[in-house]
Amino acid sequence: MIELLRKTLEALRKRTERNMEVIHQNNMIAQAMLEEPLTDEQSEKIEARYQENKKLMKENSESIQLQYEITKFIEKHFHISGQKKREALGAFQVSAEKEQDTHSKQQILELTIRGEIPFNNKHPYFRDEEFFSQLLRHYQRTEQYETCQALLKQRRGWQGN
Repeated sequence: MIELLRKTLEALRKRTERNMEVIHQNNMIAQAMLEEPLTDEQSEKIEARYQENKKLMKENSESIQLQYEITKFIEKHFHISGQKKREALGAFQVSAEKEQDTHSKQQILELTIRGEIPFNNKHPYFRDEEFFSQLLRHYQRTEQYETCQALLKQRRGWQGN
């Protein structure tokens, strides 16, 4: 049984790594597309890539949680050597570290604040209320009230359509 659990851990780790590669590729492609003048078609393609990344990041998060739970189960219910525990934990830790390297919502927020991703109706989180609130709070904290007003006006225009 323990061998099956180890194989499961390894399969989960490999899938997480593959997902990370896809996420990275999607980010590179989306970033390149953002450098070109945006058309509606390009915006839809960028949005599709961000949605795919969001799905893959959720899957990775769930996978990492499952790896953690399997590792805890192994430690609790099987008497195994310290080396075997480190191997099992290593697979989990590698996946957890790789997950943290992705473009998270927070990183996209930072890119938006720096102006690298324009916040307009083509932004991947334009319709995300939580993201908008965080963005607005940042500009309020930094006393950039003109930017706050412009964001609010832009959102009112979107919501009116």
